[in-house]
Amino acid sequence: MVKILGIAGSPRLNGNTAILLEEALKGAREAGATVNKIVVCNREIFPCQACGDCRKEGECTIDDAMDKVYSLTTSSHGIILAAPVYFNSLNAQTKALIDRHQCMWARKALLGLDVTDPETRHARRGLFLSTAGADDPRAFDGALKVVDMFFDVLDIKYYERLLFFRMDRKGAIKEHPTALRNAFAAGEHLVVEIERSLGEKRV
Repeated sequence: MVKILGIAGSPRLNGNTAILLEEALKGAREAGATVNKIVVCNREIFPCQACGDCRKEGECTIDDAMDKVYSLTTSSHGIILAAPVYFNSLNAQTKALIDRHQCMWARKALLGLDVTDPETRHARRGLFLSTAGADDPRAFDGALKVVDMFFDVLDIKYYERLLFFRMDRKGAIKEHPTALRNAFAAGEHLVVEIERSLGEKRV
């Protein structure tokens, strides 16, 4: 069965990106996936300390909630990352979680070790959901570069994105004519694409 991980990155619970994430996860469940969700601000996640310990064995030595996060980000077939844009990049809580995957980069790039299952790696897919209060779609440019690298470290080569600007007010996304429907459909499509890719490998 396809396993999907939803990451709710915003510090604003039940805000715009959280609403989008719930719709996408509903779509994933409807398509038959099992779903886990991480609410970043509810977990103790310290920022990367640049200590360099991960360069030795590919593991982070900071003792916090990231061990559970690593097990989910590396074992799930698909990841749905939902986070807002602050100052033209991802918000601090989401960025801290991403930065702590430096150990995964070290494991791959420096030590030549696997980060994900070689048997299902080809099928890994992602979905990025984001909102910004800015009146300019270019506000997402910085965030997209971060997401590109995050997904690449986790062997996710292909991902979809739904980006909505002019969404500063909490709950404003509910007034968008297609946003919730689009998020649901994107969650469904993510699972369908993963299943298709897994099936091709079996054949």
